[in-house]
Amino acid sequence: MNESALRECLENRDYAKLRDIARGLHPDELRELFLSLEKPDFLLLFRLLDREVALDFFEGLDPDQQARIVAMTGDPEALTLISSLDPDDRARLFPELPAGITSRLISALNPEERNLLNLLLGYPEDSAGRIMSPLYLSVRDDAPAGTVLSQLHATPLRPDQMEMIYVRGPGRVYKGYVRLGSLIKAMPTTPMGDLAQEPELSVSTFDPREKAAELIMERDLPAIPVLDSERRLVGSITFDDVMDVVEEEATEDFHKMATIRELKTNIREAGVSLLYRKRIPWLLTLVFVNIFTGAGLAFYEETITAAITLVFFLPLLIDSGGNTGAQSSTLVIRSIAVGDVRMKDWLSLLGKEVVVALAMGITMGIAVAAIGLFRGGPEIAIIVSLSMVSIVIMGALIGLSLPFLLTRLKMDPATASGPLITSIADIMGVLIYFSIAAFFLKP
Repeated sequence: MNESALRECLENRDYAKLRDIARGLHPDELRELFLSLEKPDFLLLFRLLDREVALDFFEGLDPDQQARIVAMTGDPEALTLISSLDPDDRARLFPELPAGITSRLISALNPEERNLLNLLLGYPEDSAGRIMSPLYLSVRDDAPAGTVLSQLHATPLRPDQMEMIYVRGPGRVYKGYVRLGSLIKAMPTTPMGDLAQEPELSVSTFDPREKAAELIMERDLPAIPVLDSERRLVGSITFDDVMDVVEEEATEDFHKMATIRELKTNIREAGVSLLYRKRIPWLLTLVFVNIFTGAGLAFYEETITAAITLVFFLPLLIDSGGNTGAQSSTLVIRSIAVGDVRMKDWLSLLGKEVVVALAMGITMGIAVAAIGLFRGGPEIAIIVSLSMVSIVIMGALIGLSLPFLLTRLKMDPATASGPLITSIADIMGVLIYFSIAAFFLKP
């Protein structure tokens, strides 16, 4: 793409040449232009795209980016864009729109689309019901396999929405699923109810959406059924849907691990004010937490004055505690997230972590003892080596225990890593280090 030629056409309003350039753009190039061009220029370019290209590009954007384009356009154009989306994608877009635009667009939808949208928006934000699609393939349990197979060509669903065929009994009660491959190989006279498998493998509309993601990834399924409280089939969640969930959750966890409040847009699009407001609260909190580190130093002022060499080892020791804690918390948080670890595992993990931390602490203590011997003699070497062992064990135990504690308190354990653990480890490290030093250096 010749971006300078594109900008020249935009500046001169050379629509004929601009249309030719627009028709040759790749979706990735459109995304770059969406981020770099001013709103009026991008809107002009967007309107010159072929309809199918424009809709494909729009459907591939994140909900917050889709909301920006909808906000740029008039209601008729916006309605065309959102009508191209699947109902579940539409439900993810509407909460991102300004209230005035939302109400106008909802009222402009046809009754069926409006009812579907209101149904999905009626479920909690992080529930399986919010991300499910009402577009799925279901058949009665007494339908012959051959009849179902012969009628598949008539369904308006896309091929990716037909890989799982849900089987229902009277009253739409869920009876299990049939994979498309199993249907193809089945005898034509076999009832679908006889082919149905794993009727218990499902999620409820009010289950956390993470549960659906875990089941689909764990069982390697293309989709999973969503049931209401009476086990009636009401929707389906596909692999693509849970990939969006996994990406959102991973991004959210990274932000929490860095003590950044939820950022619903990417850093390139976020303004200075937004980034400031999302990052400053925790930083201010940690400033006051770290006052205790200074208080610990002040308390041991006489010990520091008696052996100024101790200051040389301070950053090395407390950083080791923070690094060890961050390692432990990362392992635990990930294990909790994927379901490998439960609250009952805390005690067994604690014992194992003490042994591992002791081994790491002794190894690091021997290394730092050599430096201590060179810088301050045998007494300093003993102090720093014992401090290293103690601080590493302390950091590991904090990093292991804090995620469990936050989970018990119904808080996200991802909050436990990064700067928070480092700050706690710094305070404890200073107290441990100078307590040991004061013991050995007392008159």
